[in-house]
Amino acid sequence: MDIPASAVKVEEPPGPLGAGALLEAVRSLVERVLGALCAVLLASMVLVVFANVVARYWVNASIGWSEEVSRFMFIWVTFLGSVLAFRKGEHLGLDLLVKALPATAAHVVLVAGDLLVVGALAYLTIGGVDMTADSLASGWVSSAVPVPYGYVYLVVPVSFALMLLDGVAKTVLDVRTAFPGRREVEPC
Repeated sequence: MDIPASAVKVEEPPGPLGAGALLEAVRSLVERVLGALCAVLLASMVLVVFANVVARYWVNASIGWSEEVSRFMFIWVTFLGSVLAFRKGEHLGLDLLVKALPATAAHVVLVAGDLLVVGALAYLTIGGVDMTADSLASGWVSSAVPVPYGYVYLVVPVSFALMLLDGVAKTVLDVRTAFPGRREVEPC
């Protein structure tokens, strides 16, 4: 039995991903990795603290490094979790002014707010890099576990840099939404 060629659906191989699709795929991957890392750190923190409580009450001896290690994990969970919250737009924000304005003015205020956030995140990223570099250069090591504080502080520039990248992408999207018409600049 012959099947007519018109009845066969031939799937074309997918072409190269567009910049938007590639960016979204990378963002999704980073979000999944951050979520998994936060879950592992939080579970580890709970286990370490629980083990210390059990050791303190049943064995009558505490685990000396548990408080410091759990604090380090808490710092990392907090900063990495803030990246996830920023990506999902779950940070606290006031939109009373934006909702009260006409659409054009609201878009301008939104873009201005985005630019302020991007500026603050850039400043905090640079400050985090400086703080981490200074801490690593000083050789400052934690007391209970021999971990340089620079590795603990490394989460600061990493998390702010990830938020900065997302903030820039959000700003570009908000500018495109606010000003949808592309105006070509004619060469002089």
